Amino acid sequence: MKKLLIIVLVAVAFMGVEIPKAKAMDPVTIGILAPIILPYAIPVAETAAQYALKGLINAGVGMIDIFKDMIDVFMLPVGFLEVTLGLPFGLFSNGCENIGTGFIAPFKLGFHAVMLVPRLFCLYS
Repeated sequence: MKKLLIIVLVAVAFMGVEIPKAKAMDPVTIGILAPIILPYAIPVAETAAQYALKGLINAGVGMIDIFKDMIDVFMLPVGFLEVTLGLPFGLFSNGCENIGTGFIAPFKLGFHAVMLVPRLFCLYS
């Protein structure tokens, strides 16, 4: 009885949904439209390519920042080791600095990860 009820509910839920039909353009139509569209499409593509390249360069710089932050996350345990085991060797101040760097790194990583999309669209550099 439960299976029948589930089948009926699923059938009612999808009753108004139709199967999408494939709409393809035949190659002859593309050949006919190419001389009409290409004179307008090529300058637009050339202009868009400049902005796309700038966006990819900005995103690459953002990925370098993210990689640096990923490395800085490991400064937290290194700093704790320097503070505890390196105390007799004078590494206390360096360890405190590394603890601070490692503590802030996840927040910087999150910020740079969120700002990667605006960098891609050249809204943040």
